[in-house]
Amino acid sequence: STGIGVTWLLPSIFRERPSRGWHLRMAMRSRRDAWEDEEESHGLLGGNQMYDEGSNVGRDLIRRREQVKDISREITDVQEIFHDFASMVKEQGIHINDIESNILDTKEKTEEALKEVVMASDYTRRKRNALCYTLLFFLLITLGIGLFVYELSDNK
Repeated sequence: STGIGVTWLLPSIFRERPSRGWHLRMAMRSRRDAWEDEEESHGLLGGNQMYDEGSNVGRDLIRRREQVKDISREITDVQEIFHDFASMVKEQGIHINDIESNILDTKEKTEEALKEVVMASDYTRRKRNALCYTLLFFLLITLGIGLFVYELSDNK
């Protein structure tokens, strides 16, 4: 369209991607194009049949009609952009909900992992203590046997 365009604000992938309301927008465009074709066929837009070429009124009406058509096209483009934004926001909302549920799952699993790490730490500490007590027991038994053998050898 001529005039100030707003479709350049988004990359073409967002403008051309069929979204949920794409068919509705295409139908609206078809109706608008049919209306414009009908006006042109009746001489309402062209101005050649109704007004003299030199007439300022005719040129002003034609220029204004073209401006109205340009504004109508731009409004349709803006409407398409808003529909695309709405569908993107809806899609992102789904992703945000997925992310939120993943964060909650991660939190729960982290708490469970912390409990298991504490249990493993307690188990390791108990095992280390049992090993120390076992070594101490065998050391005392070895020392007792050594003293017993030493006493027997001294008495002979």
